[in-house]
Amino acid sequence: MASHIHLVPETPNKIATRGRRHAPPSIIGIALAAPSLLIFVGLVAVPVASVILTSFTHWTGFSLDNISWLGFDNYAGLIYDPIFRKALFNTLLFTLVTTLLLNLVGFGLAVLIDTRVPGTRLLKAVLFLPVLLSPVVVGLMWSNLLRGVGGGLNNLLSAIGVINQPIFWLGDPHFALPAIILATIWQFAGYDMILYYAGLQNVPVTLLEAAKLDGANYLNQIRHIVIPALYPVISVVMLLNIIGGLRIFDIVYVMTRGGPNRATEVLATYMYEQGFQLNAMGVASAIAVIIIFLAIIVAVVRLRALRHVE
Repeated sequence: MASHIHLVPETPNKIATRGRRHAPPSIIGIALAAPSLLIFVGLVAVPVASVILTSFTHWTGFSLDNISWLGFDNYAGLIYDPIFRKALFNTLLFTLVTTLLLNLVGFGLAVLIDTRVPGTRLLKAVLFLPVLLSPVVVGLMWSNLLRGVGGGLNNLLSAIGVINQPIFWLGDPHFALPAIILATIWQFAGYDMILYYAGLQNVPVTLLEAAKLDGANYLNQIRHIVIPALYPVISVVMLLNIIGGLRIFDIVYVMTRGGPNRATEVLATYMYEQGFQLNAMGVASAIAVIIIFLAIIVAVVRLRALRHVE
């Protein structure tokens, strides 16, 4: 009994790929991620590790010959340092107030320009313009505006009869920090506005129309539909604002340099003083580690909250 064997001819593609070995997907993924990992290690991991190690030492920053190991002495010294405690309080207060106000103002402006009335496109560009300026430029602008003698604000208040004597806004401990907060909001409210405006474009119009047909007024639509739909955007914007507040430096240094009488001292300005004026690089690095630690805590909390929202 004869058996018939049918041979299927190989296609050109099979012949071309015969004997060729394919790399496992894991190796391909590692190869693609390697450049990013190298950049991360070189630009992030190594500098952060260097700062952490330096925070446990006494070092003037000039020569490695005079570096000495202190352990946690730098951190212990900061705990009992009244200037550091004042800087920490001011940083947390600044971060809290600016985060709340930036979100409120940014969301309000986003709702305003989303109305699509004539002129909103120009208004959007004008409101976003301060974001493009350097904090140093903004600090100089507001320093001139709030100058005690010849400042624009004092001239205006004097012209309308509100004050008889000039107020030294940046020289008064009661007004200096609020002035910096005001300047910060003026600069970055447009940034929050753009983020909220982008989020508003993703709110389902059908839900708003259905709510309107059911008799919901505009405020109720904002409260029950728009804000819940923007929870992910709110989490991201708040995270950016908080991290920005924790590392604030430029505008504070330009406007007050931490004065008067440490009234506007923040962690970054005190770190600069310790590291580059007092040559205490170990103490400055300890302050930097504390800023990084606070930022990581905030990021973890906000990202977990965002995950629950999603």
